[in-house]
Amino acid sequence: MKLLSVNQARSIWFIKLVDFTRGRSLISMIPSIVNRYKFQIFPTKPEEFELSNGVKFSLGSFQKDQQNMAIDLVIFSDGLVADTKSSTEDSDFFLNESLTWIAVEFGLVPYHEVLRSKVYLSELWVQTDKSLNSLNPKLESFAKRLTSLIVGHEHHPISFETSGINFWSDPIIVNPPGAFRFERAEKAPFGEQRYYSAAPLQTDVHIEILSELENILSS
Repeated sequence: MKLLSVNQARSIWFIKLVDFTRGRSLISMIPSIVNRYKFQIFPTKPEEFELSNGVKFSLGSFQKDQQNMAIDLVIFSDGLVADTKSSTEDSDFFLNESLTWIAVEFGLVPYHEVLRSKVYLSELWVQTDKSLNSLNPKLESFAKRLTSLIVGHEHHPISFETSGINFWSDPIIVNPPGAFRFERAEKAPFGEQRYYSAAPLQTDVHIEILSELENILSS
C-alpha cells in the first residue's frame, strides 16, 4: 500500500476547559495564541467566541524537528481538536506543546491533570493495484451481472467493480468511534488505483492496518 498523502490527521483531546483555565477568560489569551502560532484566521467577533460551536483558529504553524508544520485548532468547552496534514503524532505534538506553553504563560494547571481521554481520525489517500473483488469471487460475478443490466452506454462501454468496504461499531454504545472506510477515490479513473481511507486510529496504525488489508487482498 503506497501512501500518497494525508488528507487529515485529527487529534481530539477531551479536557474540561474550565478545569484547565480555572475560570480565566479565553479571550485574554487569544492575542498570545495567535502571535505564537501565526494563525491567519482567528476569532474577532463576539459570536465567534461561543464555545458550544467551537472557537476556531486556522492556517497556523508550529515548529517540529526544525520544520514548519501547518495546524488548525478548534477549542470547545469540553476539549480541543487539532488538525494537521502530516500525522496524528504531529497533531498530538502540537497539543502537548501548546497546552504546556499556555499553562506556563498564563499560570494555569498542567493539562495532564485534567486530560480525560484522546480520540483520533486519520484520513489518507493511498494507492494499491489490489482489487476489492478478490475478497470473494462472487463479488466480481455480481459486478459483471450489474454491468450487463445497464443500458444507454453502448457508445461508451462501462464496467462496475467492488469499490469500497466499511466497518462500523455498534451505534448502541455511547460515543462510538468513527467507521473504517476504504473506497475508490471519487472521480479518479480506475487506472490510477487511487483510494481514500478513513479510520478512528492514529496515522501510523492506520497505515499498518491498510498494509494488512492489502495482504488479505493479495491472498
